[in-house]
Amino acid sequence: MVHIGLDIGTNYTKATKDGKNVTIFPSIVVYGEEKDWNLTGKSKNIYIGEEALTLTENAENIEALRPIHDGRLIHSSYIELAKYAIKVLDVKPNVIATGLPVKSSKKEREELLSSIKSEIGVDALIFPEPVGTLAYLGIDTGVCIDIGFGTTDILVLSKMEYLKGDTMLLGIDWLFDNIEVIIRNKAGINLTPEELTKLIVEKKEVGRIRSGRRITVSYKDIAEEYEKLIKNWIERIANRVKLLLEGLSTTIVDNLVLTGGGALLPGVKEGFENSFKEITEIKVPDNPIAANALGYYILASAIVENKEEEQVEPNKKEVKEKKEKKKSK
Repeated sequence: MVHIGLDIGTNYTKATKDGKNVTIFPSIVVYGEEKDWNLTGKSKNIYIGEEALTLTENAENIEALRPIHDGRLIHSSYIELAKYAIKVLDVKPNVIATGLPVKSSKKEREELLSSIKSEIGVDALIFPEPVGTLAYLGIDTGVCIDIGFGTTDILVLSKMEYLKGDTMLLGIDWLFDNIEVIIRNKAGINLTPEELTKLIVEKKEVGRIRSGRRITVSYKDIAEEYEKLIKNWIERIANRVKLLLEGLSTTIVDNLVLTGGGALLPGVKEGFENSFKEITEIKVPDNPIAANALGYYILASAIVENKEEEQVEPNKKEVKEKKEKKKSK
């Protein structure tokens, strides 16, 4: 049975078909419009990933759809991104293992399962998002803080059993929105979240052509404001985590993991280490962006293997009974 690990986030989609290699592309869906000229001889009704990103960065009045908004799933773009991931992976899966925010409702999970079954034609396994990272690290008891673009999810596990969790409507977007306002006031240009990622995480210069001029922004242009914002942002998330940890056994908190795209932002790991220094050490996976997708694949592998063994056992029992009947005759 073939399965894939699929982590469709607000900003990026991560997918793996082997639990080792991960494909990453922007979680953007743009529905096409009729163009004045068609130079390739081909027309598209929908643009996804990098093609959609190019449109949002360079075309006016483009509506870009993302799969999760304010912690809620937008099914149409989610399904399109899932289909595209399968196409890029070049695989025909029987099962998609994916995740949703910790506080997503049972109804939301059931609707997603139904949509994947009816529109893609495969079964699905849905996990609370941070569990993927814990599975990737081989941790069955611990706490995971998953800082995504639109939300921050906190999960507490004991022996792979869910104890408690929370979803904060505070993610990288809050930080980027504030940085974008600063850039707009300083330079007079707007940047996409992907461009802000390049600016802040990769320290690359980004910009626009405006009024016949090349206007660019570098990290040093916003470094001072960023450092002030990041302190406040970390404090807000850390305080919520500490409320959730109150009263827990120290053995559970010994594994406190920070993951997601937020873990890669400058100063974040150090800020959380300082905030939790009286409790425990902070662990970060080697690939915080891909860790959930890889973990979903690992979990799906174990579940699929168990199901196959359960199917084999009754067959062995049946064969044994038939042999015993023949001997008795």
